[in-house]
Amino acid sequence: MSRPSIPAAGRTSQRRWHWLLLAVPPVWCIAAVPLVNQVGYVFGSIPFLLVWMTLGVVVGSAAIGVIYVVDRRNGELNRF
Repeated sequence: MSRPSIPAAGRTSQRRWHWLLLAVPPVWCIAAVPLVNQVGYVFGSIPFLLVWMTLGVVVGSAAIGVIYVVDRRNGELNRF
């Protein structure tokens, strides 16, 4: 089994702006909860906070999916 190669010095400066999307789920769940907790009920008897947190799972999954697609397009994924 071979070890993954270390990128060349010039390649480490490659922009990885898309990794900032990993900050979206924690901000969604932690920073916005005090604001969202003040909203009343929606969708029958389901609290809006529950709907918000469920949508947070979808948004977090989408962010990780975008990062995967961009890394795959740039050829930055390790192949095993």
